Amino acid sequence: MANITGREEIVNPLQKSSLNKKGLCDYVINVASGCLHGCTFCYVPSTPAIRTKQMQLKSKGVNDPQIEWGKYLFIRDEIPKKLDNILSRKKKWVSTLAGKGVVLLCSGTDPYQNQTTAKITREVIQILLKYDKRVRILTRSPLWLKDLDLLVHPNVTVGMSIPAINDELMKRIEPFAPPTSLRYQALLEGAAAGCRLYAAIAPTPPQMGFEDFLTHLGLLMQIKPEVLFWEPINARGTNGKRMLLAGLEFANSIMNKTSWAENFLRQWEQIEHASQVLGCMDLLHIWADRELEGVVDKDILNYWWYKPTVENWETEVFQYSDESRPILKRSS
Repeated sequence: MANITGREEIVNPLQKSSLNKKGLCDYVINVASGCLHGCTFCYVPSTPAIRTKQMQLKSKGVNDPQIEWGKYLFIRDEIPKKLDNILSRKKKWVSTLAGKGVVLLCSGTDPYQNQTTAKITREVIQILLKYDKRVRILTRSPLWLKDLDLLVHPNVTVGMSIPAINDELMKRIEPFAPPTSLRYQALLEGAAAGCRLYAAIAPTPPQMGFEDFLTHLGLLMQIKPEVLFWEPINARGTNGKRMLLAGLEFANSIMNKTSWAENFLRQWEQIEHASQVLGCMDLLHIWADRELEGVVDKDILNYWWYKPTVENWETEVFQYSDESRPILKRSS
């Protein structure tokens, strides 16, 4: 099946986001609908952003938006103009303790997946900075390096999703995304240029263990990250079916809640241990899942839910203390 591409109009590109629960942002802007990276685990096609547009997508040739994820992309090229108009009139700006008023690019697509989305993303960042907004970039593409003149800024942080620096394995999991080795090299170049950086070690495949995390964290510390987000891979929905269709047999081992939770806890313990060994535990930010209630101590889940990151923004109005950080404990 050939990729289906086109354009899409959107009324309001600046959306309030619930991703402050992960310490990511308070607002999100998605420069497109769909994504061509085709990550087999991606949760986005199962969200209302895609599920509520089934008829619209079908009219454009996308018959099954979930199974065909990675084969369609609809650009929202009028976002910069609309965003400028909205911000010129906007008087109230939400800034929660965990979200810090940050705008994330993007939550439902990759802002730098190709030259077209990269151009829109650059224009969006310019507008956000014009209005003194905080910007978080999350991408799998090294194309952001072309925007270093804009991104080396105290109100911008750039992050890349790097579950593992293993091109052979990750090519099977993220078939059309740039190799993880190139992503890591991009972060090294960004660090050398003085860019604020972070990494999303997510989602990690179940093959990874303590030694893998030790090596991975050691490499990522070379970029001087401000925070390291982590969560394991989840194969309990339609994404599990996509993983199996891609020949990823390990998905069978995490497709029910019990096995998924056991893998989550095993890797959680291992990555925390690795971060302790390397002395970077203060940077490790766990994306804890509420589905772990009854398996993990509730106080630990509450600690991570809506927890601010340790990142420092130029106009930070509070200092967050992390002295009470708990170590993972399973419920008895």
